[in-house]
Amino acid sequence: MKLLILDAGVVIKLHELGLWSAIVDRCDVHLSEIVARRECKYHEAQEDDWGRDIDLSHDIANETIKIFDVDQVDVESFKSLFDPNYFADLDAGEAESLAFLVNQKGSYRISSGDAIVYKVLGNLNRSDQGISLEEILAACGLGRTIQGYQYSKAFRLQLTQLGATDMVQGRGRKR
Repeated sequence: MKLLILDAGVVIKLHELGLWSAIVDRCDVHLSEIVARRECKYHEAQEDDWGRDIDLSHDIANETIKIFDVDQVDVESFKSLFDPNYFADLDAGEAESLAFLVNQKGSYRISSGDAIVYKVLGNLNRSDQGISLEEILAACGLGRTIQGYQYSKAFRLQLTQLGATDMVQGRGRKR
């Protein structure tokens, strides 16, 4: 899978499932600077259910994952397209990832466990650029049942449809 942007929740879930290395080996993984260095770093200090810490430094140093950085001005410009209440639950890593996604010419796809990411994609008429963790695992031949509805294809479809409905009804984006 090429040009795959992952949010922190998906990175953490892949580590919990013991599938991080398998995904990095099979996919062209991209992480925002904020996700890689801050949001996952916070979780490095916390032990997950399997008693391991998340450490991305090896993958970053070996460039097995790609890190991107978006100027704060560009992130704010992207966010300014929307009503402030639409982004009430959007964290910095998600904002940077979405700002990067919409300014790229390649066919990037983003995976998250947060509703707002898929709602934004639906609102921007870019539903096809979202992909659930469930769909990533299936495409990589690693399909399995994942605890957490937020990682399912059904969740992604439901939320992108809500975002598309918001777009049609004039909600979410500034006029």
